[in-house]
Amino acid sequence: MTMPILRRLPVVACIAAVWATATQAQAQAQAQAQTDTETLATMIIEGNADVPGELSITPRQSPAPAADAGDWLRRLNGIEAVRMGGHGLDPVIRGQQGNALNILVDGGYVFGGCPNRMDPPTAYAPLHSFDRVTVSKGVTTLQHGAGGSGGTVLFERTAPDFDGRDVQQQGSVGASYDDNGERAGLYANLVAGNENGYWRLFGERQEANDYEDGDGRRIHSGFETISGGLTLGFTPTADTELAFGYEGVRERDIAFAGAGMDSPKSDNDTLRVRLDHAFSDTLRVENRLQFTTIDHVMDNTSLRDAPMMKMRSPTESDTLTWKSMAVQQLADSDLRFGVNVLQNARDAQIINDTTDMVAFLSWPDVTTRQSGAFAELDHYLGERTTLSGGLRLDYSEASADAADQASGTGVVAADLYRREYGVTGDLDHEAWLVGGFLRGEQRLNETDTLYASLSRAERDADATERYFAKSDWVGNPGLDPEVHHQLDVGFERRLENVGFELAAFADRVDDYIFRDNNADGVSTYRNIDATLYGVELSGDLRWAHHWETRGQLSWVRGDNLDDGGALADIAPLRGQLSQFHVREAWEAGLTARFSDAQDRLGPDEVATAGYVVLDAEAAWRWQAMTLRAGVSNLLDKTYSDFLNRNRSASDPFLAEDPESLALPLNEPGRSLWVGVDYTF
Repeated sequence: MTMPILRRLPVVACIAAVWATATQAQAQAQAQAQTDTETLATMIIEGNADVPGELSITPRQSPAPAADAGDWLRRLNGIEAVRMGGHGLDPVIRGQQGNALNILVDGGYVFGGCPNRMDPPTAYAPLHSFDRVTVSKGVTTLQHGAGGSGGTVLFERTAPDFDGRDVQQQGSVGASYDDNGERAGLYANLVAGNENGYWRLFGERQEANDYEDGDGRRIHSGFETISGGLTLGFTPTADTELAFGYEGVRERDIAFAGAGMDSPKSDNDTLRVRLDHAFSDTLRVENRLQFTTIDHVMDNTSLRDAPMMKMRSPTESDTLTWKSMAVQQLADSDLRFGVNVLQNARDAQIINDTTDMVAFLSWPDVTTRQSGAFAELDHYLGERTTLSGGLRLDYSEASADAADQASGTGVVAADLYRREYGVTGDLDHEAWLVGGFLRGEQRLNETDTLYASLSRAERDADATERYFAKSDWVGNPGLDPEVHHQLDVGFERRLENVGFELAAFADRVDDYIFRDNNADGVSTYRNIDATLYGVELSGDLRWAHHWETRGQLSWVRGDNLDDGGALADIAPLRGQLSQFHVREAWEAGLTARFSDAQDRLGPDEVATAGYVVLDAEAAWRWQAMTLRAGVSNLLDKTYSDFLNRNRSASDPFLAEDPESLALPLNEPGRSLWVGVDYTF
């Protein structure tokens, strides 16, 4: 089958990167390995970000292979993910998800094509192509746009630092295999250039069949993804960088046991431009422009036995991100100020293939736009005290231009809004969003740091919450923006052989956007008042020279203040405890992952039991190569996380066994995996 040239590019990039990397000299790899000071003990998590409480992580530091970036993120303390299948796990931070999280892929936003979030932004973030992933919880910066009350995740590719006119090269290649579902992965990331410019070529491919749970039930979860891209950077002077980039992601035959439909196809194409210039040692400007398109298809026939009513839903999502920021270093302060524009256009239909008629205009030509300005300042009061603060103001707009058009079956979106909410007349929405924060950091001594912050963030409804139009699921055009008032406090201690961090937060939310079912069983949205609060604890202890104990614990609670009861998608108490034996070139260890039961339920949720799951892993480094192997779910336990999309047994295609219909979507059973990375 022939494909348009844009759809061939990810394949070409992946093959070319592997071929180019394989030709590098072994001597160069040995020299790099000798200068590499990273130890295997830091390959999981390294909290080395500039802001206490943030994590700045190299993706290759997580040993077990991940299905996607969402699966990888949930290994970090305080981050969960909603499972709907084997791919497209949707991140949740502090009980918040969707556009309550600012997730940026190489400087821009990517909004998926599925109203049911089969494809969150992390589904289009090929993990091994990034140099760094920075995770912050709560509001620590305003520069990436409005909202972000739950946190910010930045998938970043950094510009290489090449000196001289001789061409220099660096990069990595790797492969992985997991026997449960026969998931196989391959990636390559190659950078070459000199002082005048550079190019980066990257590619990644994963393919998996359905995995099995601990009871041997086949979970409908197979997938195939391939991605690749090219960046061309020009550095005419030491103070200027101009870069152009293209990236493509192709997803095929993504099976979702918790959705009622699957995705036989989802295509993402992204174009990027970056221009950075330093006017002096104290003043620089950063500019980012990105445009991304997603063509996504869902149906209930391609990957499962066709039911009597054959349904298909083609969708489109186009996103424009623009950011310009100036950074000014003053005598005892750092000032950042700039502007952002974020625009997303979405269109979706639900087609009855049995009658070949459009049943619903589910996203009726929806456009959302936020334009804003921000300023934030870090002020240094001596060597140990930092005060930070900022303000931003955004103008938010939304419209549904096809809301008055009838579908092929005569359904009009505006009629559904009027039926459920009494909304009539002009359906356009506009609002001013005000955000800000004030943060203090105090280094008590050389080892201890205390921090606290107060923040306000406003999140406007997304396209689904405001305008989705289906007979049993209707968005609310009259929703007000959420207003989050949050308090964060934390303490860090870092000694030579021991370190820990304790963080707590409380979030009072006015006009929280709450999804519920009305008396007719229709899924609707309304504003309520709510609170979210929780604690996180993590630490590590090196003892007896070569033994290291690592642990983490997180707990979140969400309360519906209007009706009483719980908010949805709030994970129970969770954590893990690991014991490793660490040497200079190798390490091995055992990890116990555990979760409490959850019987505090939001709408449509069912309780899950607590569990303890054991994982074993080992890693060995030889020169520039690292070999990893392990067993996840060593005892082949049958269990499910509370955050899964089949929590109410809504999808009859959970597994081959009809008795499994009453079960939530189980996690994989015993999985033997191996991975290898080669860095030069």
